[in-house]
Amino acid sequence: MAFLLYLLQINIALSLLYLCYKVLFSQNTFFGLRRLILISIVLFSTTYPWYDIPDIDPIIPAHLQITLPEVLYSMGETVPQKAFDIYPLIAYLYGGICSLFLLRMFLRIASIIKLRANGKLRIIGKSHIVVCDENIQPCSFFRWIFLPHSILQNKNTLTRILRHENTHIRQLHTIDVLLGESMAALCWINPLSWLLLKEIRLNLEYMADKAAIPDEQEKKTYQYLLLDISQSNNELPSAIPFNYSFLKTRIRMINRKRSQTTSVFKYLLILPLFLAIVTANQCCTDQQPLQSEIEKVFPKPSEVQTKDSSTTASETSETPLEVAEIMPEFPGGTEALLSFIKDNLEYPQKAIDGQTEGRVIIRFVVNSNGEISDPTILKGINKNLDQAAIDVINKLPRWKPGQQDGQPVSVRFTLPIVFKLT
Repeated sequence: MAFLLYLLQINIALSLLYLCYKVLFSQNTFFGLRRLILISIVLFSTTYPWYDIPDIDPIIPAHLQITLPEVLYSMGETVPQKAFDIYPLIAYLYGGICSLFLLRMFLRIASIIKLRANGKLRIIGKSHIVVCDENIQPCSFFRWIFLPHSILQNKNTLTRILRHENTHIRQLHTIDVLLGESMAALCWINPLSWLLLKEIRLNLEYMADKAAIPDEQEKKTYQYLLLDISQSNNELPSAIPFNYSFLKTRIRMINRKRSQTTSVFKYLLILPLFLAIVTANQCCTDQQPLQSEIEKVFPKPSEVQTKDSSTTASETSETPLEVAEIMPEFPGGTEALLSFIKDNLEYPQKAIDGQTEGRVIIRFVVNSNGEISDPTILKGINKNLDQAAIDVINKLPRWKPGQQDGQPVSVRFTLPIVFKLT
C-alpha cells in the first residue's frame, strides 16, 4: 500500500510540474534553464514525499512542555489476517512492469558497450570517436562518439557533427537521458512521464544544435546537414540520435528568434508550485481535521462530560499550568500509566484493514480534582486512530492532582502514542 501511495505522489507532482513547464517554458530559447527545470522535476518528484516541514509550536516553549514517555502500541499476533489483499498483487504487477522497462534500458546500454567493443577507436583532438562499419546515425554516450565510416571522409560535415556531439559529452547530457528513462520506467503508466522524457531529449538537442552553429551564416548549411543525416534509418538505441521525429521541431527552434532577457523571470513562477506540492503532501499526511479544532472552541452539549457534580464553574474555567511545583501523579506512577494505556487502547478495525500506522500526539489536562479533561490531538494520523487515542485518555482514572502554592491546580500533559502493526 505504501509503495502504491508513493507512486501516486510521484505521478501527481510529475504531472503538475510537467504541465507547468509545457505552458511556461517550452517555447523559449533559454535551454540551460530549461534543462535545470526538467532535471529538477525528475529529482523533486521522486524525493519530495520524504520532505518534512517542521511543526511550529506557537504557544508553549519547548523547555516548558511536559511530555510523557512515548507509548508504543503494537498489534502483534492479534492482527486478523485478511483472506486476500489485492494491494500487494497490484504493487508486484506494477513493479514487474517497471523492471521490464529498466531491463530494456540496460539492454540498450549493453548494446552500446558491444558497439564500442566492435568499433575502431580514433582520437581527434579531445574527441574519442568509435568508427562503426554499420550505417548508424551519429550519436554519443558519455565520452564516446559513434560515427559511421562514411562521415569521416567529409571534413566539413565531421567538424559540425563533432561540435554537436562534444556539447553532449562536455555537458554530460547522457546522465539527463538516463534519469529521464528511469523516471519513465518508474511512472510507465503515466503518459506525461514519456512526454517528459521526450522533452528532456529534445532540449538537449536544442543545446547541442545551438553550440554547433557558431554564427547566423551557418544556420542554413547546418539544417541541410540535419536533413541529409536523417535519411539513415538505423538508430543506435539509448543514445541521443539525429532522429527524424525531432527534425522538424529542431529546425523550427533553430530559426526561432532568441527570447527576451526579461522572460528569464518566468522561471521563478514554478518555485511556488514546488512549495505548494510539498505543503499539500504534508497536510494530507499529517492532516488534523478542522472539525476537531472547532469542537475545542465550541464543544457540542452532548459531548460535555460531568464526571463530578462537585466541580465548580471556577474550576472548569481555570487556566491549566504547563509546570506545577508538585506535578499530578497517576496511581502507581508513570509505568502504571503506560501499562494502563497499552491494556485499554483499541486498534480500530478500519485502520487494521487499511494497514494504517503512525504516531498520534495528544494533549490533555489533569484538573484540580485529578480528573482528565480536554483531550486534544496535536498531530494526528486519521480520524479512526485519533479517536482511539482520545478514547483511551478519557478512560484514565482519577490522578493525584498537582499543587501550586499549596493549592490544587490543573496541569497540561502531552503524550505520544505510536500505533504499529506487526
